[in-house]
Amino acid sequence: MQIFLSSKIGLCFGVKRALRLTREELNKGRKVYLWGDLVHNPQIMQDLKQRGAKVVSNLSEIKKGSLVTRSHGVDPHLIKEAKLRGLKVVDTTCPYVQRVHEVAKKLFEDSYKVVIIGLKSHPEVRGVIAGIGKEKVFIVRDPQEVEKIPSMEKIGVIVQTTETLDNFKNIVKNLVEKAEECKVFNTICKVIRERQKATESLAKKVEAVIVVGGYNSSNTQKLVKICQSLKVKTYFIEKDEDLKVEEWKNFKKIGITGGTSTPFEVVERTKRRLLSMIGEKGV
Repeated sequence: MQIFLSSKIGLCFGVKRALRLTREELNKGRKVYLWGDLVHNPQIMQDLKQRGAKVVSNLSEIKKGSLVTRSHGVDPHLIKEAKLRGLKVVDTTCPYVQRVHEVAKKLFEDSYKVVIIGLKSHPEVRGVIAGIGKEKVFIVRDPQEVEKIPSMEKIGVIVQTTETLDNFKNIVKNLVEKAEECKVFNTICKVIRERQKATESLAKKVEAVIVVGGYNSSNTQKLVKICQSLKVKTYFIEKDEDLKVEEWKNFKKIGITGGTSTPFEVVERTKRRLLSMIGEKGV
């Protein structure tokens, strides 16, 4: 049996930046409050909590200290309110996510109806909605949902940074028929696209793929879907302890990949555990 790692694993620069800024606040001995999960990874969140960070969902929970926004972005009104309360705000919004906010705002100011391709429940999408108003935004997650979009004069399209390119293209093909003018921005994160391509390449040369990452991580969920679409046996786990030896006895080639918020060492631990379970070599 052989084990192959994806050519693109480990934390993306946006997650690294968010962690660096948060740890700097903690190292200064300040009270640090996280507005929801900084990133969608259980190991990282556990580490931050052990260092003293506290997760909050209401500003009334904070008397003084530093409020750290999540890397997925937040409602800009929240940042304004926190500053008015005298809190230090550490904005860790990923630059790629920030661009989504900026494009959405510009489209709205230019009188376009904004269509966001993504999940309504995702923090990134909720942040955009809060920034320009839910009545001015349509959310679409698959080509079938385009039917609910009325015909309009001007439509501006943006996409959640963790979306797959194929789903984005399939939705856009249907959307262009809905307006006299349709302006489309591919706001999928470059790192995400590279991660998806690497995972696709990995899945094509193995019999099974282990996808490691937080169950609530959108970009990791997309890697799972990519592998499943290629009809390769796919296992989605959060940690190496989730592996069960009986699942791997009949495979000769196994691939391991991880989301952009999955630390390299978590992927490595998964590989080492699998090797110890089956007593074979890795690649």
